[in-house]
Amino acid sequence: MSHLVLGTAGHIDHGKSSLVKALTGIDPDRLREEQARGITIELGFADLDLEGDRHLSIVDVPGHERFVRHMVAGATGIDAVMLVVAADEGVMPQTREHLHICNLLGVRHGFVALTKTDLADRDLRDVVEMELQEFLKGSFLEGCEVVPVSARSGEGMDQVREALAALFGTVDYRPGEGIARLPVDRSFTMHGFGTVVTGTLVAGTLREGQEVEVLPGGDRGRIRGIQVHGQAVREAAAGRRTAVNLQGLRCEQAPRGSTLSVPGRLRTTSRVWARVELVETAASSIRKGGMFRFHQGTSERDARVRLLKDLGNGEQEVEIVLDQPAVLIPSDRFILRRPMPVDTLGGGVITDNNPPRGREAREERAAVSDRGEGMDDPVLLRLGRQGLKGGRAGSLTGDLGLSVDQIESRLAALEEEGRLVQAAGRLFTAEALGGLETEIVARLQAFHGEAPLKQGLSREQLRSALCREMPQDAWRAFLGMLEAREVIRSRADLLAIPSHEVVLDPEDEARIGRIEDRFKAGGLEPPREETVLSEVGGGTGRELLEVLLEQGRLVRIGDGRPFHIEALTKLRALLIDYARESQTIDVATFKRLAGVTRKNAIPLLEYLDGERQTRRVGNVREILIR
Repeated sequence: MSHLVLGTAGHIDHGKSSLVKALTGIDPDRLREEQARGITIELGFADLDLEGDRHLSIVDVPGHERFVRHMVAGATGIDAVMLVVAADEGVMPQTREHLHICNLLGVRHGFVALTKTDLADRDLRDVVEMELQEFLKGSFLEGCEVVPVSARSGEGMDQVREALAALFGTVDYRPGEGIARLPVDRSFTMHGFGTVVTGTLVAGTLREGQEVEVLPGGDRGRIRGIQVHGQAVREAAAGRRTAVNLQGLRCEQAPRGSTLSVPGRLRTTSRVWARVELVETAASSIRKGGMFRFHQGTSERDARVRLLKDLGNGEQEVEIVLDQPAVLIPSDRFILRRPMPVDTLGGGVITDNNPPRGREAREERAAVSDRGEGMDDPVLLRLGRQGLKGGRAGSLTGDLGLSVDQIESRLAALEEEGRLVQAAGRLFTAEALGGLETEIVARLQAFHGEAPLKQGLSREQLRSALCREMPQDAWRAFLGMLEAREVIRSRADLLAIPSHEVVLDPEDEARIGRIEDRFKAGGLEPPREETVLSEVGGGTGRELLEVLLEQGRLVRIGDGRPFHIEALTKLRALLIDYARESQTIDVATFKRLAGVTRKNAIPLLEYLDGERQTRRVGNVREILIR
């Protein structure tokens, strides 16, 4: 079965509710006061089955200017609109305001029902239809079908049904992915059942028996039963008018304007950044500040609006601070109204539901402005704020209202576009890592210029200087990427530019040979480092010693003294031979075996422990090498 949610719109007393009743047999004016006064005060609901297994849920909204806030709540989640205009009156103030609100809320499909045709002669109807054509120019309903109809006489009812059926071929259906969100538009107690809430499920799915949370507030309960379009079901998907019977929650714990969701997945906020489209007279109102009414979904809040940037053509980037928290995620549409005098200033879309503050906010906005880019990708926006700390996919779901699968799909797309990089499970913007790569190359080039005899800079020293906040595993993974692209070269723990080579002149070659010979001759009783350097002389003696260490020809053990690699290799061979007689060795035996004093025996044994060639067990060492 195909489902579609239709909203009515139009001026008071233009016949919206009468047309709905004539179509469905259901009077959407359910309140006694509405029926007695003949005007719609609250939202009304009705269902209509059409041929071809198509089901329509209708949300009937008030037309009076005092109840526009109810109209905004009713327009939440609708797929299309039926704009109702009376043939005997034509376009009126709330006709204009309702169409403007629908446009600001992102409604893009619908048609016009020209009602009360039995009260207007042919000439008047022609005039009104011409007026409608002019009125709809530039709107999403420009060029739409205008269906003359009379709920009283029945004229045009079949044509209205045909127009409704045609909508099913034009509307894009909502995907069932994402975190479940049901903005509550009605909350009441039903005898024998308890608390019941209704609304249009705008994302995700709800299931019978599922634990749910009401936001803001965080009260939790369980779903006892679900109805979709008046039929009991075990599961409701996005895009359906849904009634949920709640267990463990009182009616006042899930009021209209709250959001029903799954526990712990969505967050509330009271401060957002947004892009708004304003009516011509509203720009000065925003600049002056003051209190406004903020309508999103079924919620309504007092708000202060601060201009961030005038984009021209009536569009502005603003900061909105609410008096109470609400469930808001990027891409949510909203309406801004003025409390006195009551009118609609404009509406827009949430771009950030958790913006930075103070200096961080100013720096981010300045950076975005310098690049000439918008702030329209919420995933990159959030990861960019993590900088070189990186982010994780799980941290994005609550802010963005997306499921893990949706987040992973978006991340994969961004990675394929080259705008996102994953390193050791962490997520980084390509911009952040590109900046780090530039700094690494510059730092290594400077280092090679200052110390040409050194093989490179230690990776930990480089990380400490450039990106201390970057996790170790991500840092190693990123260096691996740079090495694979031949941006850098690594030797052991040292990093260098691939083209860098240590070049010694003949004099340095001779001096480095003398240094190596002195340590080679010393064996396991090496000379003091300072003594050798003083014998060799020259200002680069220590740098030459470091070359030998970097090349592995000398090895500095735990107490800081250099040993020649040949002496340590011979020591390992002695241990292997000794291990044929005994698997353990004490200090005294090691001294005799190596021919060293206790002063050198202990540091050498500790070095072998560190190399996992021996292991201390009490007062002896277990020999691990074979």
